[in-house]
Amino acid sequence: MRQRSVPSGTEADVPILSGIALLLSEHPVDKLDLHGLTADQAERRVIAFMGRQIVTASGRVIHIITGKGTGSVGASVLPGLVRDLLDYDLADLVRERAGLPGGGGVAVRLR
Repeated sequence: MRQRSVPSGTEADVPILSGIALLLSEHPVDKLDLHGLTADQAERRVIAFMGRQIVTASGRVIHIITGKGTGSVGASVLPGLVRDLLDYDLADLVRERAGLPGGGGVAVRLR
């Protein structure tokens, strides 16, 4: 018996994304770039940015760019700072988060 073929270009050809793959594939509604900021400056900016975004972009994806810390004197600070803010202080605003490919940032889906 011959198998039926599915014509190319149909829904059967489109992979269904979920979880982190879906989060990382979505275009962000806004981005916050923290390059060149001190930890104190970055913390204030992230808190203010998240406060604005939860009102205007609830359920949508945003990106927070920390950089990799290669320009830092000593160990990088901002990636850990942002991770801690999202996991603790701002956790009630975050539905899910994932590091951006290549490092240096995080994709966040807001509640």
